[in-house]
Amino acid sequence: MNGPVVLDRRRVLAGSGALIVSFTLSDAFGQDQNAPSATPAPKPPGSLATTPFLDSWIRVDADGGVTAFTGKAELGQGFKTAFQQIAAEELDISFQSLKVVTADTARTANEGFTAGSNSVHLSGTAIQNAAAQVRALLVAEAARRLDLPAENLRTENGAVIAPDGRRFGYGDLVASDMLHMQAQPTSKLKDPATFKVMGQPVARVDIPAKVTGGAAYVQDMRLPGMVHARVVRPPSYGAQLTECDVSAVEKLPGVVKVVRDGNFLAVVAKKEFQTIKAMAVLSAAAKWKEMPGLPNQHDLGRVLTSLPSQDKTILQQSDPSVTGQRSLEASYTRPYQ
Repeated sequence: MNGPVVLDRRRVLAGSGALIVSFTLSDAFGQDQNAPSATPAPKPPGSLATTPFLDSWIRVDADGGVTAFTGKAELGQGFKTAFQQIAAEELDISFQSLKVVTADTARTANEGFTAGSNSVHLSGTAIQNAAAQVRALLVAEAARRLDLPAENLRTENGAVIAPDGRRFGYGDLVASDMLHMQAQPTSKLKDPATFKVMGQPVARVDIPAKVTGGAAYVQDMRLPGMVHARVVRPPSYGAQLTECDVSAVEKLPGVVKVVRDGNFLAVVAKKEFQTIKAMAVLSAAAKWKEMPGLPNQHDLGRVLTSLPSQDKTILQQSDPSVTGQRSLEASYTRPYQ
């Protein structure tokens, strides 16, 4: 299977001594330099199209450790486990030996938002293809050292192995900048019939922290000197804060400060639940002046259509040779949410 494969979550479920050897792999990743300039070059699949360097997705350490990177945030979807399966499968290493780093602004690709069931589709596809191309680089380097054709070698448990039993661990093959090269549009992906990790039931890696009270999400982080805040929301749009006696709130356990800036009202405390309790007391003490600021709920259609807008053609089909006999025009509305 040599073409790009687009992953989705259903297919996945169904079926520093880091030295990252700089050399040219003209055989492994040859490019036709005589291709017509007018033909746009195909882009790598998934998020590789916007972050094309392989070492943005896969790192191989000198000790043989392997890390996969994603710019998506694990929010309970379970894709961190899926990405670990994907990378381990394409690199021919065990699931347990691979690490996955998610949404670290200092180390991972900027993949924007995490939403719309696009994590496996975009980031998973990028990791799969990057891992496959890293595997090809490692095999090519081993072939060079062994003076053997690359197709005579195989990968298993983090090593490239020759027919006579000679082997190089992945850590033995990498050197500086080896993986700092742009991904190719297509990858030699493994045949799904040979999968050993993908498509197999695996315990999710994010579950233990959830059931033991550990750090599972970003909101579980507790930094030195960290405090918590809650904002008191106005009762309606455009309401004005006219009065607020904060003396009782300031005396509550753990409260650090009450913040008021015009109509903005918030409380800061040492612990999260202290902040929540203080917010309730502060909300009760706040007095607001409400003014009619929202349109009539029965006239929302007219109000919304009168707001500034930008028209965009989604689909247009026509045949100039056909003369229309009559035109149909209609307007449709539904409750605004």
